[in-house]
Amino acid sequence: MMFKIYLKLLQKYRFSRGWSLAELMMAAAMTLVIVMTAGFGLVMILRENKVANATGEMQYDLNRATEFITEEIRRAKTIETNVNDIMNNAPTFAAKHPDKTPILALKIDGIYERVIYYVDEVDNNSVWSGPGAIRRFGPGHYGDGGHVDPDDPDNLDKNKGRKPHKWQSLALVDMMALELDDEQKICPDLRPDPSREGEYTDAEGKRWYRFPRATADVQGFFSCVREDKQLAQINLVGTTLDEFEHLGYDQEGVREQKTRHSHKMEYNIVTIAHARSEVVGSSGEGVPSYRVNPRIFYDESGNGTLDVLYVNVPCYDGTTSTSVSTSIYTSESDFFGTVEGEGRGSTHSFNKGVTANPRVMDTRTGGCTTTNRQTQINVGDIRRIKYATNDTGSHTKLNDIIPQAPDNLGQLHNFENIVDELESRGLVREARDGTYNFVLPDNIVLYFVEFDVDETPLSSDSVTGELMVESESKKDSPYFDDMVFLMEVTR
Repeated sequence: MMFKIYLKLLQKYRFSRGWSLAELMMAAAMTLVIVMTAGFGLVMILRENKVANATGEMQYDLNRATEFITEEIRRAKTIETNVNDIMNNAPTFAAKHPDKTPILALKIDGIYERVIYYVDEVDNNSVWSGPGAIRRFGPGHYGDGGHVDPDDPDNLDKNKGRKPHKWQSLALVDMMALELDDEQKICPDLRPDPSREGEYTDAEGKRWYRFPRATADVQGFFSCVREDKQLAQINLVGTTLDEFEHLGYDQEGVREQKTRHSHKMEYNIVTIAHARSEVVGSSGEGVPSYRVNPRIFYDESGNGTLDVLYVNVPCYDGTTSTSVSTSIYTSESDFFGTVEGEGRGSTHSFNKGVTANPRVMDTRTGGCTTTNRQTQINVGDIRRIKYATNDTGSHTKLNDIIPQAPDNLGQLHNFENIVDELESRGLVREARDGTYNFVLPDNIVLYFVEFDVDETPLSSDSVTGELMVESESKKDSPYFDDMVFLMEVTR
């Protein structure tokens, strides 16, 4: 009705009188109302468009991040289920980010230490949108998503997969929720154990472990991992709460669902991803969970077998000797699987929690080494022992342990003989730059021994805490070429 009157006023023709002041004021008031109404509508449309864009961007980013995480899980061999194991197998992450809680820890073939995903709070001055972001600590990737190739001749520095000190912690996705309701912190479709916080069982009776374990620590990214380390449930909760605030909405009103936009604020994703397969060793058998540092600690029961591949110990009289006895010790008085010289010993069973300590002894009458005495070496003596594994050793190449260049006498030491032995067993592979990379099954720990070493003080590495040798040998440098043996771990 008002608009009809307004239209008549505009159309009214008064030849002699013109517009009255009252009519002009009424027309101006009506025009102002219409303009304000249109302007308010335009502002609301723009805000709605920004809300839709922010929500769509969050959902798209979370979907892409979920695809990335699940794809890397599929490339992994196992998913860690024990917090202590994560810290032991990811010492660089623990040293660099001691205040961060791992959400997902992946054991990936050929990658030293575990790849870690965790949640980090976003700073106010960050380029990332808050309140939280998922970060990944691990090696870089090629454009096709594959992990770095240590043999790439175009950029040898891409050998970061086995150099954890070069790994970076990079943000994968932002807009992650940091505050969840209690019901959002429960692993979906699993039964919580009322007596053990963060533990669940499924319909088949298998146990699952949530990361983080403490309910109070659970944020918008958490995982639930099955006891066999093969299956993980990934839970992500994204939020545009910060974006709503930037657009002028009341955060509390949105959070408490007092506005019609509240349902757009959060986006939940729950997905299941399976690791590639159970870890299988060189003989095709299953591999028990174990740790090396450099002794072998059994996280579950398994077997161990010594195999001495090469012995050539220099003697004080200028000769060499193969008179070495190698055994696995579990205590000072208990030892098993002894090998005299070269060869393979008998297999011995180890219970969960037992530490196997391979030990070698010079057995030549009167002693052989330049110290002219019997020498007994435990693998824990890092002055005399170096070791390599598929993903937990501190060395990636044979050349890191035994120099390929000749010494000042023009000798290659035992490098070529050791290469021949390791190549024949498929344990090393020549790279394009002429060096030799280790190619080790998951169940092999390869040890290198140097008998002639000075007893000198040790210092600690500032990052890993590992003991380092100040001055190691009476030679120009230690070559760890006197003896090579391996320990094979099987179920």
